[in-house]
Order: sequence, then C-alpha cells, then structure tokens
Amino acid sequence: MQKHLVFLLLLFSVQTVLAQGGGFNSLRFSSENLMGRQFDEDKTLKYGPANTRFTYEENFKYNTLIFSNPDSLPYNLHRFSDLESSNYTIQNLGNIGTAQRSLFFQPDKNIGRRSGFNAFDAFYTSPEKIRYFDTRSPYTDVYAAFGGGGRAHTKVLFTLNDSIQFNIGFNINSIRADKQLAFLNRGDRNVQGTDWNVFGFLRPLKAPRYLLLFNLANMNHEVTELGGIVESYTQPPAPNDTLSLFDYLDEDVILSEAQSIEKRSGFHIYQQYDLDSIFQVYHTMSYRKQLVRFQDAYDLTTADSLLYNPTSTDQISAIVNERTRFMSLMNEIGLKGLTKKFAYTAYYKNRIVRNDNAQLATKFEDVESYIGGTLRQQITPKIFLNASGSYLIGGNYYLEGEFSSNFFEATFTRVNRRPSYLQSRFIGQQDNWDNSFNNEVSDNLTGRIKLGNGTFRFEPFARFHRITDYLYFGTDLRPAQADSDILQSTIGADFNVRLSPKWMWSNTVYYNNVSGGSADVFRIPEFMALSQIAHRTELFDGRMAIQVGADIHYRSQFTAYGYNPIIQQFHLQDDFENPEAVKVDLFLNFKVENFLFFLKSSNFTQGILTDGYFITPGFTGPRRTTDVGVRWLFFD
Repeated sequence: MQKHLVFLLLLFSVQTVLAQGGGFNSLRFSSENLMGRQFDEDKTLKYGPANTRFTYEENFKYNTLIFSNPDSLPYNLHRFSDLESSNYTIQNLGNIGTAQRSLFFQPDKNIGRRSGFNAFDAFYTSPEKIRYFDTRSPYTDVYAAFGGGGRAHTKVLFTLNDSIQFNIGFNINSIRADKQLAFLNRGDRNVQGTDWNVFGFLRPLKAPRYLLLFNLANMNHEVTELGGIVESYTQPPAPNDTLSLFDYLDEDVILSEAQSIEKRSGFHIYQQYDLDSIFQVYHTMSYRKQLVRFQDAYDLTTADSLLYNPTSTDQISAIVNERTRFMSLMNEIGLKGLTKKFAYTAYYKNRIVRNDNAQLATKFEDVESYIGGTLRQQITPKIFLNASGSYLIGGNYYLEGEFSSNFFEATFTRVNRRPSYLQSRFIGQQDNWDNSFNNEVSDNLTGRIKLGNGTFRFEPFARFHRITDYLYFGTDLRPAQADSDILQSTIGADFNVRLSPKWMWSNTVYYNNVSGGSADVFRIPEFMALSQIAHRTELFDGRMAIQVGADIHYRSQFTAYGYNPIIQQFHLQDDFENPEAVKVDLFLNFKVENFLFFLKSSNFTQGILTDGYFITPGFTGPRRTTDVGVRWLFFD
C-alpha cells in the first residue's frame, strides 16, 4: 500500500514539472483574480441572483473554481422536512431535528478516529458545507417554514463584500419542533436546535497572491427523547394491523423527561499563496469540539423498564447522566497547482484527537499523520479523470477514482478506516465494553448514464458496496462486527417526462439487495420510489412562477433499525417490522420577484388510503398537516 501511494505522489510531481502553460478547463485561477472581475461602480445597476454567487473551499483547494448563483426559483420549496429534503433516503424519529441515519451505506473518508456520535451531523455546518460569497451588494436570504404540529425551521443568511479583497457573512439555522407523540400542550418541545456560523475571505490589497478563507461554527442541539410508542414494544402488531399505533398526540411513550444534548463548536481556516502560475502552497487548520450528553431519571415500575436495565438486583430507580467529550485539531500543509490539462495537490496532514468519557478514568489521545494527494486530468473539454488518496501512517487509507463526462460518470472508492472511540470502548451507567475490532474495509462503486433531451430524461444509476468487517450495533444495543462480507447493491433510475409545455412527471426509483454471509445485519427497504407530477407556469419573464402538484413516496416493508437514545445509536432489532408505506403530499409553490411562498397538505391520504406510516420502530411519521413557508431574498 505504501508503495502505491508513494508512486501516486511521484506521478503528481513529475507531471507538474513537465506541464507547460495554458489553463485548466478554460479557467486559470489564482488568489490574484479571486472573483474574476472588478466591482461594477454603476449605482443604478439592479442587483439580484445573476450577480450574486458563491463557491466552496474545496474548489479553491483543488483548483476547480466553479461558482453558483442562489436558486431563486420556487420549485420544490415545499420539501422542508429532513425526510423530504433527503428525497426520503434517511431514517429518523418522525420529526424535524431528530436523530437520523442514511438508509444507504456511506463510505466515510475520515479514516482516523472519530467520536462515533453522528446522529445529529446533519444539523451542524461543518467547514465543507460553508458557502463563500461574492456579492456586489449586501445579500440577505430569509427562510421560515412552519409545519403543522408546531414544527418550525428558520434560516437567515447575510453576507457582503466591502471590495473584492474582503467578504464576511453569517448563517443562523433554528429548529423548534413540538412533540408529535404524547403531546401535552403548546410548547411541549421535542427538539430545540440552533446552529450558527460566521464566514468570509480575505485577499490583502498589498499581497494579492495570498488568500485566506475562514469560518467559525457553533451548534447547540437539545432533544427530549421519547423512546418510542409503548404499545409497539409490548404488543408488536401483526402485518396490516397497526391502527392502534396511530393515536399520535394521545400515544403513550416510554420516556418523559430524558434529554439528549449535543454541543459542537469549531474554527477553520484555509490559506494559500501563489508561488507562480502552476505552483501554490496551502495550509488548512481545523479545530473541532463535541460534547454529547444524555440524562434521565428512570423508574423500573413504569414503562422505563422497556429501555433501562437495573444496575443491581434490588434497584428500581436511578439517574443516568452520560457525558462524552471529543476534540480534534488538524493541520494540513500541501503543494498544489494547475496546468493546461490537469490540477493536482500533494499534502501532509497531522491530526490530534482526544476522547473523554465521564466514567472512564483515562482520556484517550491519538496523534495521526497522513500523506495524500489528488490529480484531476482533463481528457477533452467534457471528459475528466480524478484520482485521490490518503494514507494514515500505520495502515488505514482511502483511494478514489472518478470518471465524468456529459454522458456517463462513475466513481470507485476503497476505504479502510479505524473503529470509532464509541465502538472501541465505553463505560456507562447502563452498559460498558472494551473491544478490539478490526478495521472496516469497503469497496464502493457508483455509476450513472445520462440520456435524453428536454422532453424526456432517463438516467439509470447503480451503486455497489462490498463491506468487510462491517461495524454496527446489534440487538443487544452493543457494538459488533460482522464475521463475513456484506454485498449491498442498488439499481435505479431518475426519469422525467415533459407531458406538455407546462406539465412535468418526475420519478426516482430504487431496487435494493443485500447478500453475503452477514447480510442479516444490514437492513434496507427492497423498493423505494419518489414520484412527482406538477404544473409549472412562469410569467412576466420569470418574475412570477408557480408550481402546483403532488409528491408520492413509496417504501416497501422492512425490519428497520431501532434507536437507543442513551448512546445515540441506531441498532438492529427483530421485533417490529415497518409496514410498507405510501405518503402523498399536495403542494403549491409560488414566486413573485424575490419573494417565495409554499403551501402544502402533507400526508394528505392519511385516513383515506392509509392510517399512517412508520419511519423507525416505535416512531410514526407526522400525521396529516398543513404546512406553510416563505423565503425572501434581499440584494441591497
């Protein structure tokens, strides 16, 4: 393995030395022409989405600088919940802001130590999610969605440039969601979460070859854990006999006062300096802190006994107060550049990680050293090859190859990663373990063919995962490792049909299969589909737009993962099978100038075609509700 990576790095160096002149993909980037233009001083110019744009750090780092404009169209604005915005490819606890996991296997490029607590990752703005803006005027984006049942999600973005040398902005994301089960009164919260970040760039006027990107992020996420519907644990229903489990606000749940609290904070900078046209040096520093807590007082004479175990033979009540701290400090230095035909990076990375569990007397600390790089080769103006790799000195690695064109794209990734701290060792009031797991290794292949035109679009896709030494949490709520390989494959297609100039039928379908000696420890629905039929109208040169239609989601029955709130982990369970589910939403999305609005009847067919649906054992999806939301863009 070491020989392969050394060869890859030498290849980068040799091609860099031999390359001459030109630009990459018709674009030469340096910090000297950061945004590629000077500010227009015409004060009568009307600012809007067309002259406001953003990009991400990775585009600077890999010299593939691509800008995007804010999406000011109303299409699919109504998909505001976590399930909807993921196109129903996640599992959560039936409310916005609750713990979630992807239904698909996700190869993680973080091959070193991790905390293991990732159920709330989606609600933290990590550095790779930060958008860096180039604005000709102050830009403000205000979004507020109000779902029925006391669910609210608000987002505020503000950013401005004082010149092409400096930009600063901030994001605030807030989630406030009442309980959808066992609700007492208004304000009986299930989730309260706030995530904010400050970001910007600096390119000093007197040092035009230097560029600095920076961001500061913070998250405080609090969840009142419910534990699930009591009856789903005591009397699991027979197939097609779940009516008694859809009492929603009047349901009895296991927990009443349990709290999960997660706090994250971080500071991140990226800086680079242009040595000449094809050589740049860069440095990245990232500090991250994570605090995870769970607290509850239980009584085993109540429904608490469905979740908790006595810690001694005569104990019927106790207090649980779990706390874990995780810290990481990463520094990466590297050389990068671009030529007429390729862009490259080569780097060394040092990472210090520390894990502190409240019940463990010892703090665990690791110092990790990595080497790696990337090479992006342009074969033709529309065909690219991309290779990247990272080697954690000591044995872990990831390798990735990517091919992309306007007709076909494919990616192969091989990942060898260390177990997380939580999987390796934990001492708590309810359980403890000390494991010596093997590294988890996966081979992952995805591909997509792009066919069609403006009337018909057909894009078949496939994904394949071969997982060796798969790490998971078992039916005993403890971490475990599969003793043989798992083969998970998905085939599907996106296909869109323009039925008329104003009617569009859009579809995504999946067929999933799991095989191999340890297939029983990986759970995923066999069939999934999302279909939309909608009427679109644009008036007054696009200043007004309307989309009205219906979304239909289908998921076949499967034995879904349960959820253990004490350690924030989804785990195997064999007692409850999620019935097949159909969910229908009717919606209206509307835009006038820079004001957008949506109105939706969610789960419209509940009580007509279905009684409801389950997302996770013990947790139903939201009942039929009326949801509304607005988005307002300001460019001055």
